[in-house]
Amino acid sequence: MRIAIIGGGFTGLSAAVRLVDSGKEVVVFESADSLGGLAGCFKPKHWNWCLENYYHHIFTNDKDIIAMAEKVGEPAKFKVPVTTSFIKGKEIQLDTPISLLKFSELSVLSRIWMGAGLLILKLIPNGVFLERFRVVKFLPWLLGKEGYREIWEKLMKAKFGPYVNQINMAWFWSRVAKRTKSLGYFDGGFLRLLEAMGKYVQTKGGEVRLGRAVKGVEKKSEGWMVDGESFDGVIITTPAPITQKIAPNSGVRWPVLDYLWGQTLVLELKNKVIDGYWMNILEKNWPFLVAVEHTNFVDKKNYGGDVVMYLGNYLPDGDKRLEMKEGELLELFLPYLKKINPGFEKSWVRNMWTFKAPYAQPVFPINYSGKVPGLKTKQEGLYVANMSMGHGE
Repeated sequence: MRIAIIGGGFTGLSAAVRLVDSGKEVVVFESADSLGGLAGCFKPKHWNWCLENYYHHIFTNDKDIIAMAEKVGEPAKFKVPVTTSFIKGKEIQLDTPISLLKFSELSVLSRIWMGAGLLILKLIPNGVFLERFRVVKFLPWLLGKEGYREIWEKLMKAKFGPYVNQINMAWFWSRVAKRTKSLGYFDGGFLRLLEAMGKYVQTKGGEVRLGRAVKGVEKKSEGWMVDGESFDGVIITTPAPITQKIAPNSGVRWPVLDYLWGQTLVLELKNKVIDGYWMNILEKNWPFLVAVEHTNFVDKKNYGGDVVMYLGNYLPDGDKRLEMKEGELLELFLPYLKKINPGFEKSWVRNMWTFKAPYAQPVFPINYSGKVPGLKTKQEGLYVANMSMGHGE
């Protein structure tokens, strides 16, 4: 049996590994010149490791990824970096129950209330039932109005912008339930794992075709045609709007869904900027929502000995920042970097890169799971799998 897999990210490659293990003939189509999708990376000549275009790590409960990495010989390495928040002009740690109880900007009652609410979410084994509630209505009740106003409302507005009122509580529950203090990374970056998965597929007789953007998938009387090539079955892992475009007659009914772009400005710097690895911005009207100092998690010796930092955003279509080049974004961000670290100077910046990708964050509304198509479509031999099928998670 010959199977086409469209998309060379983790979903497509995981399917490819399983299929070649079962004796199937597999061809993976990836439109980019390297594997990865949103986990794709870049590597300046003076770096030893490739760096993801968008910040990446895994959690200790990502069992499937951990098992896959072990299988292909690229096990994850775990550390416990510090997560902080920038609030009222200060970088503070807010990633443990003790640090939350010490957070004097909230009343004692609010701290206890928030801690109890987060614990409840952490203990729920499956929170899909929460999708009937909107975050903006449910969270103030669960975590307390003061805590919601000072922390979570700012985070939600910064991330989802005009769509903040749509987000369901199942999405928020999944963020809390999934998070672990220990975070994992891979020697050489995520590309090392992706390439190991690709090599595994090829060793087992499969093909990986890079730089191959599929234009059309069609059902024939016997099997499927992918850009005129015959297959017995197809697995499409591209975002739903792209899937709809390349397979318009698939019979899959995609629910109407809004999406946000992902954007990062990556800075190579002479000096450290923040104390933590991941810093949420809890200030109003900032031009970026998160600062991630990657080299506070992964040794900077792998990146020429310099500090590497991401400034990240999720942005709606039409946002002016999506049209800005590296230097323009840096000028926009500079006053805010100085607020984070008063000693910050533009001269610290050795290099900078910017990346953007559509469909990076689906906006999951209430009661979404009942509208999601299944992995197996009504068309025999056609399967779809993408982030839009998250059932609100």
